[in-house]
Order: sequence, then C-alpha cells, then structure tokens
Amino acid sequence: MRRAQEEVRELKVYPAGDQLVVHVPEGRGEELRVHLESHGIRSKVSPPAQGPFERLEVEGSVDPETLQAIVDQWER
Repeated sequence: MRRAQEEVRELKVYPAGDQLVVHVPEGRGEELRVHLESHGIRSKVSPPAQGPFERLEVEGSVDPETLQAIVDQWER
C-alpha cells in the first residue's frame, strides 16, 4: 500500500469514479477549497485513508484541464 501512496502527487487532479479529486498537503485543504470556490467550483475536504494529504473532492461537472490550471494558479 505504501508504494501506491508514494505515486500520489500533491496538487494534481485525478479522476476518482465519477468525480475529480486533488490531494492537498495536510492542513491546506480548506485554503484550496476557498480558492476553487472563488472560481465557481464547489468542493469538499475529506481526510485520506492514509498519507500526508487531505483529499479535495470536486463537485459537479468540471473540465479536468481547467481545474488543473486553477489549482496550478493557487499560491501554496
């Protein structure tokens, strides 16, 4: 299981079933949620099952490339 965790890159948009998720450094999920909200993108923060990340789950239909561009603009 540890190997899969190492492959997860923070601040990269991933498909997860019928939604998109972004793994955020622990303690920073709410900041990114607010940033996305300012761009009209709704999301919620949930802790991951394991690892040093929080998981931001994006709600609704959002283009993955657009979402990644907005995430990339976010100041860490």
